Amino acid sequence: MTEQAGKTAQNRPRLRTLEINETERHASWLELFFDLVYVLAVSQIAHVLSDHSDTAGFLKYAALFVPVWWSWVGFTFYADRFETEETAYRVLTFAGMLAVTGLSLTLGDAFSRQGDTAFIICYVLVRLVLILLYARSAYYIPLARSFCLQFIAGFGISGVLLLISLLFEPPFRYAIWAIALFLELVPPYLNLRLARIFPIDRSHIPERFGLFTIIVLGEAVIATANGASRVMWTFSTISAACLGFAMAACIWWLNFDFVEDSAIKSRSIRTRFIYLYGHFFIVASIVAMGIGVEHSIKESGEAHLHLPTLLLLCGGVAVFFAFITIIRIVADVCYLVNARLAAIAAALLLIYFGQFLPPLAVLVVLMFLFAASVWLETLYAPEKLETEQISGLEPCAHADQMTIFHPRSENSCEECRKNNYKWVHLRLCLGCGHVGCCDSSVHKHATKHFLATEHPVMASIEPGEHWAWCYPDERFVPLPRRVGNKPPETIN
Repeated sequence: MTEQAGKTAQNRPRLRTLEINETERHASWLELFFDLVYVLAVSQIAHVLSDHSDTAGFLKYAALFVPVWWSWVGFTFYADRFETEETAYRVLTFAGMLAVTGLSLTLGDAFSRQGDTAFIICYVLVRLVLILLYARSAYYIPLARSFCLQFIAGFGISGVLLLISLLFEPPFRYAIWAIALFLELVPPYLNLRLARIFPIDRSHIPERFGLFTIIVLGEAVIATANGASRVMWTFSTISAACLGFAMAACIWWLNFDFVEDSAIKSRSIRTRFIYLYGHFFIVASIVAMGIGVEHSIKESGEAHLHLPTLLLLCGGVAVFFAFITIIRIVADVCYLVNARLAAIAAALLLIYFGQFLPPLAVLVVLMFLFAASVWLETLYAPEKLETEQISGLEPCAHADQMTIFHPRSENSCEECRKNNYKWVHLRLCLGCGHVGCCDSSVHKHATKHFLATEHPVMASIEPGEHWAWCYPDERFVPLPRRVGNKPPETIN
């Protein structure tokens, strides 16, 4: 019965980042399949910017990129904590993919009377899938109920506002969209204590953000190829295309060797949040640079690049360097800051002076900035430690008091059993073996046991759960070994 209960527990939502994990966790096949629909979404947004590179087109590009990127972030962090192999989770993920596909096909007509309705309905459906996922987790995991409810509330209120906005005419409609999008960005800040308590997987999340960066780098390469395919191949066009591809290669080098694996792995909530929101500007600037390269290939035979192309190219380079510098600074990685600031200043100055330079000269200068940055980073970057801890949980000072891993009463709260009370989940005191009910239960005997005895660490003895909670530190801590399912006297 215990084995069967364990299998059942594994086949429902659970907090994966609290489990014993001695190896790196990689993106699942389902996550890789899921990312394919965002390849389409990023491509459609890039087409918006490629077709309309003026101020209005850029603002539309930026406004559409935010909900697409944030929806990917939402699914990614949900899967990091709650991904399972159950049928219901897979079906809901497929439904989310279908909704994102529909959203992608509506992006080009968004911000128009004929396209707003389809865009909003598809986006609300994307959010509805994520709400259903969080609702299932809140139902099955009382421990994470408060954490899940803040996302359900934020996404739910935002979805209602977006639907209401369809009753109004622009520009008031778009003002409501801005408010709704702001409400979507708020949930992580509603309870910073919960954001700190429920950890992320420090091997899985960096890989997921890296994969999204690969998606936008792929779009930049495609934009370069599109530019080369639509012009006659001459020395100028071939040189511009090669320089554009080399810039993409340098971005990959800088991003994955010196950015991706630093700030997002930090224990600091502030550092992780700055990386999270800075990542939007990094990927948005990469796509903008790709479109800038596409246009520069087409304009390579002219006397100089057009101003919108210069803004995309040089502005994209400046934004990219600015935000990787900010991320590095908040992660206390402060070497080469002056070199990065010089690169930012040079890119911004090139917006003006590039109007008097040949197109290839502008691309050569930008390529020099990237190549010099890669060379300096390679020369001065400190050596990475190979012994970095993988787990998202950090041991507490009370680890030496975690000595009892077998409950002294089987399948019941000791106090509730005496008084014929009901309980929700059971917790084991690792100091003495006492079994008490959780804080979702009416009487909260596990917490009362801590207050009476000051035994600091309790562990879950629910099937499929393998985590411990330190009361003095108010956080989850690593469980040195799995707790037993039988009382000590029955074990030889």
